[in-house]
Formats: sequence, C-alpha cells, structure tokens
Amino acid sequence: MNDNQLIIDLIKQGESERLEFKSSLNKEVVGKVLASFLNTNGGRLIIGLEENGIIKGIENAEAVANDLRHYLINSIVPDSPIDVDVLDIKEKQLIVCKVQEGTKQPYIFDGTIFYRTGTHTRKATSAQVSNLISQRQEDELHWERQINLRLDWEDLDEGLIVETFNEAKRNNRSSYDGSDVGTFLVQYGLMSNMSFTNACGLLFAKNTSKFYPQARVRLTEYPESKTSDKLIRDEYLEGNLFSLVNKLQSFVDNLGTRSVFVEHDWQRQDFSFPPFALREGFINALIHRDYASFNSQMTISVYPDRLVIANSGSLPEELGGVGSLKEEHRSFPNNPDIAHLFFLRGYIEKLGRGTNKIVEQCKDAGLKAPNWKNTKSEVVLTFFGPESNNDAVKIKSDTLNDAQSDALKAKIDALNLKATKKALDRYYDIVSLIYSNDNVALKDITRSLSASRATIQRYLLSLMDLDVVEPIGSKKTRKYGLNDALKAKIDALK
Repeated sequence: MNDNQLIIDLIKQGESERLEFKSSLNKEVVGKVLASFLNTNGGRLIIGLEENGIIKGIENAEAVANDLRHYLINSIVPDSPIDVDVLDIKEKQLIVCKVQEGTKQPYIFDGTIFYRTGTHTRKATSAQVSNLISQRQEDELHWERQINLRLDWEDLDEGLIVETFNEAKRNNRSSYDGSDVGTFLVQYGLMSNMSFTNACGLLFAKNTSKFYPQARVRLTEYPESKTSDKLIRDEYLEGNLFSLVNKLQSFVDNLGTRSVFVEHDWQRQDFSFPPFALREGFINALIHRDYASFNSQMTISVYPDRLVIANSGSLPEELGGVGSLKEEHRSFPNNPDIAHLFFLRGYIEKLGRGTNKIVEQCKDAGLKAPNWKNTKSEVVLTFFGPESNNDAVKIKSDTLNDAQSDALKAKIDALNLKATKKALDRYYDIVSLIYSNDNVALKDITRSLSASRATIQRYLLSLMDLDVVEPIGSKKTRKYGLNDALKAKIDALK
C-alpha cells in the first residue's frame, strides 16, 4: 500500500486517539497535538482536512511544510524524530505530521506537558506526569544508554560527529545549531558527565570492534547451496554503524543482475534485488540488533535465488508478530537513540514504513514478497528471486470476438483518458483480460502483461474511479471484475 492510499484509508476511519484532522495550519496547535502524541502512543496529524474528512488542501504546501518542520524541531523538547510530509490527494495537497511514541518522555511544548486522551489533547495531570517520568527512568536502564567507561574522546571520530550534525541541519531534522561536538552528544543523550554511552560508541568509535566485537557483520556468498565446499566470498565487515551502512551500500551497488533457471519453463530468468529494499533491510537490522551480548551476530547470506539477513534479537512484543511488518504499524526500535541518529542522517525516511516499503519494492520488481521469521533469539528476513510463471494462474487472453473487441476499444476511447496510445492499449489489455476470465487477481494481471505491480495498480485505480472495474473480496483475496452493465453489453455480442 502506497502512502497516498494509506492516508485515504485513514481519512475514512476518522479521528481517533492516534489521528487528528485540522482544516488549516496553526503551528501552536500542531505543536501541542504532536507533543501529546509523543507522550502517549504516537500518531498522525493531517492538515488541510475538515473534521468530517472533506479535503480542503493547503496552498504552497511544500514551503509551509518546511517552515513547520523547522518550527516543530525547535519547539518540542527533548528532540524526537518528526515526519512532516506533503501528499497529493485528489488533486489537493495535504501536510501529514507523524511521530512515534517518544522514548524520552515527558515531551514539553511551550513549557507545558500535553497528553492525549481519546480524541482530545489536554495538559497532563500530575499522575500522568509522574508515570511519564517513571517510564523515562526505566528506559534509561536500556543497554544502549548505559555508560561505557572504557571509551574516551580519542576513541571517537570527531569528524564523523561533525558530519552528522551538519547533515542533520541540512535535513532540517535537528534543533542543534552549534558547532561543539560535546554539546551535540549531550543533547542527544550520547554523553553524560563526560562519559559516553554504548550507543555513542557504536555510532562514532574509530575502532568499534575493540569495544564491541559483536558489531561485526558476516557476509557470505554461496555459489549454489549452503553445503557447497567453495564460497564466492566470506568476510567480516567492521566499523561503526555509519561505516557499516556505507560498506553494505557498496555491496548492494555491486551485487548486479542475478539469474535463476526455471526448470518447468526451460528458461533462464534474470532479476535484481531492489537496491532500496536491501538497504532498508540492512539498516533495520543494524538499528534493531540486540548488541547487549558479545555473542550477538548479524549475518548476510547470499544464494543464487535468495538473500537472507539474520539478526540477533527478537521483535518487540508490542508489534504483535511478523504479520504486522507487512501492514501499517507503529515503530518500536530496540535501540531508539541509534534509530534517532539514523533519522537525523536521513537513513530513515518515514517512521514505521520501512518494512512496508521493502514489500512494495519487491513486488514492483516482480519478486516474491519477502518473509520475516521471528524466534526467541533471532529475526530472519529473506528476500526471494522472481516468482515462477508456473505459480501463476493460467488466464485466458484471446476469447473475445471482433465485435466484442471493437466494443471494448470504443468504451476505452469514450472514457476520454487523455493518455498515450500505448497507455490506451494497456487499458484495453487489462479490461479484456478481466472480461475473459470473469474475475482476476492483481498478480495474475501483472504476470500476464509482464508489467510491474505499481503500473497495473495505477491503471486499475483509474478504471475503478470510472466505474469500469470493481474490486471483489477482501484485501487479502481481492480480485477485479467488470462493471455489470459493461459485462452484460459485451456478453450480448457473443
């Protein structure tokens, strides 16, 4: 599901504890609402939308969003990742602000602690403030926030720290506007009383393996199966987390096109793992790893037909299982300070949407949906190669007679879609496939027409808006059929 469709679905649900609409921008009101979200369960505020869900839109939305982003970063303390995006919905622009539940509660806006109760934002009661402070004290015991007394100034890469806060300024994601390395580390909870946290060491140590040998990443590439005697490569990647991101990005850039042989089709299929999806998978693993044990590990295993990322740790109980990763879900980073610094650098684009984007990118590339497996000690993400044509439902594509074909083409022309001839032909192909097979699933249309999921989805949305095609069944079992009147008209031409 893309971001636009997600917001459309949320609008239909209406306001709730984690969702609020505002018809126009009032920065002070936005600050209060987002601070209340940070102090409770996170949420979204959509600006340019009436309370009843009618889209009003915002003029010059990009400029307004940039100004609002800067305002929020400098008005809510302590700093927290805040998404401010502009989305085009039904030819109008909305500003969508999103925050996750904060990890350094309580959050303060304009000298006041706000709390979310139902659909209302109110000043926190003394009991609520007490609970927030108590939770903050528990969070401070987390491993990444513990002090590593072995770390000294000379062990840190000060140039990398400067690069980080300069990048955060360029991204307009940080309220820090100074140039002192120590002040920056204190502001983001990476240094206290001239001592450095484990998160600081993982992010900025020059010789990370000296302090955290468990931070190494093992990268192994197999020519065939895991039992093969010879390996294409088997190495350990070392360095701080930002260095590991760069090394893994270089690996992705050089992975290139791969090939698998489809036995029943007697042909070779070439494919590439989507670079964005792999990068998201690696970054998620680095952020969510359990670094507390020296026995923890992260391994990347590359086979001809799949790529597997295995990571020490487990999914947070609050997430509710691996199925949630393929749906809209809240983010519960195991290492929130590390996650925040990755956000400042621009490595995390949208809070809580990384796994959704991984699934979308793989499907758009014609690959099988990736799979997550969660055990007590490990999370495993597997990327697969292309889906075999043998898995596809065999659908008919040549059952129309000349009269029926002419009628469908006339119907497409009459829609006045203002599209190119190539696009109009694609509309015709989709409609004729759906008619010839009664009801057809999206994956079967994409395979039959050798097109990406995103492309076919875009055409189907247009046809649904024009009442030519209608969805049938739930999201998991959805198929597409023709409008009854159009189907009856074509049937009459048999």
